[in-house]
Amino acid sequence: MFLSTDLTTQVATLPLVAQVVKAVRVPVIATGGISDARGVRAAMALGAAGVQVGTAFLCCDEATTSRLHRAALRSEAARHTALTNVFTGRPARGIVNRVIRELGPICPASPAFPLATGAIAPLRAKAEAQGSGDFSPLWSGQDASGCTEGPAAAVVERLRAGFDA
Repeated sequence: MFLSTDLTTQVATLPLVAQVVKAVRVPVIATGGISDARGVRAAMALGAAGVQVGTAFLCCDEATTSRLHRAALRSEAARHTALTNVFTGRPARGIVNRVIRELGPICPASPAFPLATGAIAPLRAKAEAQGSGDFSPLWSGQDASGCTEGPAAAVVERLRAGFDA
């Protein structure tokens, strides 16, 4: 989210797809909150030419996600996400952890993008060395349930098979 810092201007994926498809004459790629074939079908029904899926790939063999991040994605903690600026200086969705709880998801004291990443780096490194993700950006969409281990091709096949059903 780089056009505004006003979170009230953020529109959910499916209503946004419908609005954009109506307003433009180029292919629209839907992204955000799509984690299964039903989401793909819904976006395509609204006129999207394709979709981008993110969170479902974070535990795949090919992903460079850390062990701590993968554990968080498979835990109950993944059910609680928030838009936060504490890690980058701009709003992005992540699993709520200690730093988000203590500073608040949107912290006015967070350094501006891209300085926030460097500002929290020492805390992150120390916590990660102790096996803690309390100060790490644990990026995740609102539905991590489709985030499984194995090859990325298996995720793509699951999305395709469900879409073809």
